[in-house]
Amino acid sequence: MSVDADDIEIRAMTKKDHTIMAVHGKKRFWTKKKAVAGGIAAAVLLPAAAWAAVSIFGFGTIQAAAATTPTLTIDDTTYPTVIEPQLAPGQDAGVKIAVKNPNGYKVTVNSVIIKNGSLSTTGGTAGQCQVTVNGTSAAFPNADGTTNGAGKKVDASEAVELNPNEVKYVTFPAVFHQDASATKICNPGADFAVVGTAGS
Repeated sequence: MSVDADDIEIRAMTKKDHTIMAVHGKKRFWTKKKAVAGGIAAAVLLPAAAWAAVSIFGFGTIQAAAATTPTLTIDDTTYPTVIEPQLAPGQDAGVKIAVKNPNGYKVTVNSVIIKNGSLSTTGGTAGQCQVTVNGTSAAFPNADGTTNGAGKKVDASEAVELNPNEVKYVTFPAVFHQDASATKICNPGADFAVVGTAGS
């Protein structure tokens, strides 16, 4: 019995791609069902694009440097210290001092401390001038906050706020007193420390 090749039908299916091959004689037809089905599935299963905030990090250490000692600067070259009014027997005299804040923060100037034993006068002898310092007893400070003897403290007539690198005159009233028994018009001098507080 003879078999005509054109009558032979061969069907083959692979599990991998579900490709069906039909052979009818010498004519071959290919269908790729998985590609079509996969495309549909992909369209259905594609998730919506939704992004949450993402945290990222950088790390380091802040090294605490040695703190500098805060100071106030007396600018008596550009702005001379002024004693006013002129001291006279039986009267008080105040002082205007130009204070500069060289720090990187605000400072409020509150008072001045005159160092005991530093008082001097010109215009006559101590007995003729009869000048004393007013104020309340206070420790005279060093720049680092330790004490350097005793003094007399006089509050400013009004506290003065200084911004960083700002210079202002601060008035301290009735710092010096000349006794009514004085026989000369004298000018006083003394070592002083201006006192301020940091911050606002």
